[in-house]
Amino acid sequence: MKKILVLIIALAVGTVSANAQFGNIIRKAAQKATEKAVDKAVDHAEKNAEKAMDRGLDEADKAIDRGLDNAYGKNRDNTANLSTSQQGDQEVTYASLMMQALDVPTEQQLIDYKSYELNEQSFKLLTSPVTRYVTNVALLSTQVLSLSYSNIDSTEATDMAYDLASRYSGLSRQEIEKLSNMSDAEQEAYLKARYANGTAEAAALDDAAELGKLLEPLQPTIDRWEAAGSKADQYLSDADEKCRSIYSKYATSLSSATGKERNTILLKYYTQICKVQREAVVLAMKVRIEEQLPIAEQLELSMAKIRKEHKNYISHLLNYPMLTATQCMGDAAHLTEVPEY
Repeated sequence: MKKILVLIIALAVGTVSANAQFGNIIRKAAQKATEKAVDKAVDHAEKNAEKAMDRGLDEADKAIDRGLDNAYGKNRDNTANLSTSQQGDQEVTYASLMMQALDVPTEQQLIDYKSYELNEQSFKLLTSPVTRYVTNVALLSTQVLSLSYSNIDSTEATDMAYDLASRYSGLSRQEIEKLSNMSDAEQEAYLKARYANGTAEAAALDDAAELGKLLEPLQPTIDRWEAAGSKADQYLSDADEKCRSIYSKYATSLSSATGKERNTILLKYYTQICKVQREAVVLAMKVRIEEQLPIAEQLELSMAKIRKEHKNYISHLLNYPMLTATQCMGDAAHLTEVPEY
């Protein structure tokens, strides 16, 4: 049952992104963080250090399960408040998770890692500090998502999921329970057919319009949060332009080279851009931690009050500390990239 509710929520989030005002915020954060920080980082590490990543994925699976359990009622921690929760005796916050991501590998460690990767030196990849870092960022990303649901009690989380599924799909609770007996392919096909009639999009836009009115007083603070995010993004954009300029020196030779020869050229190119990318990532992360997160936490105080009266899923997506932290995890993916233009 947990699985089908998560599937419905995932598909519903896709329809929410059709709304310009809220979709842009959610899409930027979710795509940049989840796709870049989790999918790309995990896939990258798995490709080049399978044994190390197997361990990391096992832990990531456990972390995801803990996050879903928090959301749907198993072993939930009732002491959580806003952006904090307790894991044992150690307090975990969005800030503490972001600070762990900020502990980036050194320039030389990154260059060594890329050399091991391009030269297929599996054992050295296995023991590389960068492999451990990439794996840890994937785990931190799942903790961020888990933390965002840690202050929702089990009954509220389950009811919210059912209400969301019913509102966006037109299905009753009984029909949703029947869906749980279908195969994954049958579930997805059935739900997509329901969404094709426009019901889900209309519901999402109605929710967004309703929430938009409630957020009007917060817009100046939201603007400040977005400005801080743009400042962080600009560091990465500037670094990308520098990398593009450096790439132009290697473009011709890369286009004609293959195999080990091409990898040798790629390593020379990466060696030149590594410092540029690392410095940009560190600067971007610091802006998110020192400037954007405090604004996000201020917004969350108001969002928490809104959610008590308006329990639609969009209001839960607009968890600004969570969005900030996931963006921070997304920044980390730039460290091991070898951008080609």
